[in-house]
Amino acid sequence: MTALPQAVRCLSLDTAAVTVSAALAERGVDTVLLKGAGLARRLGQERHRVYTDVDLLVAPESFDRAQAALADLGCRSALPEGRPDHRSHWYERPWLLPGPLALTVDLHRGFHGVGDPEALWAVLSASAERIALAGGTLAVPDEAGAALLVALHAAAPGLSDRPRADLARAVEVFPAETWRAAADLAERTGAVASFTLGLRLTPAGAALAATLALPGHRSAALWLRAHRASPGAVALAQFAELPTLRGRLRHLGPRLFPTPASMRHASPLARRGRAGLLVAHFTRLARNAGRLPGTLAEVREARRRNRG
Repeated sequence: MTALPQAVRCLSLDTAAVTVSAALAERGVDTVLLKGAGLARRLGQERHRVYTDVDLLVAPESFDRAQAALADLGCRSALPEGRPDHRSHWYERPWLLPGPLALTVDLHRGFHGVGDPEALWAVLSASAERIALAGGTLAVPDEAGAALLVALHAAAPGLSDRPRADLARAVEVFPAETWRAAADLAERTGAVASFTLGLRLTPAGAALAATLALPGHRSAALWLRAHRASPGAVALAQFAELPTLRGRLRHLGPRLFPTPASMRHASPLARRGRAGLLVAHFTRLARNAGRLPGTLAEVREARRRNRG
């Protein structure tokens, strides 16, 4: 992708963020832009940072109302048949915007690693600052809120190298006072484990974590996600860390046997009637069984690292 299309896309995303935020506000739903242009300004990267979607945080109690408003605006859910997938992150739902460009709004009612989403909304919205953007204004997290989110994103980077690069930049440009305030926010929102793990992913961040006397962690699942392990390894480690049999069964069920809607969303074969769906299920189970030795090796390595 050339520089011009990247710039056009980011400008389109900025415009979409302002438009959607204003439309939600008219319906009584306040929003905070979690990343995008707001984070680019915090990191001093306005001229060359590229982002791919709009991440809007709303109060958990406003989440359903916000989704209904997006549907009224002509957006459509990117999830199977418009319903949440049990394996998807519970705290966010992607919505596709109408128009010629493929733009997505990720609607958040929390964030990875946050144990108290109501507290997250309370602290980020209370300290949010408004910035001018694309002919309007948007609320964005203050510097401490941005530092918290950068560390949490580094702890759950998906397939991208960007979260760790953002962390390295944030550790470079944010003062120690900001990180101390971010650690306090992590404590108040139940996010200490993920915040600490994320911060320790770079040498400078690890040194900062030691200075702040942040606690260690013993979660193999968190370590695996932060180091971009296979989804199977993360799921297996999560299974092992659940304290009750009921919780383990609820965790395992949808991963062994996804809903028909989820299967059809992920597999062209599953869209070929009942026979295709059945074959897709067996193929998926066989593939996962073949990966099991490697998956177990990943989990063992994570446990070894966490004993250190």
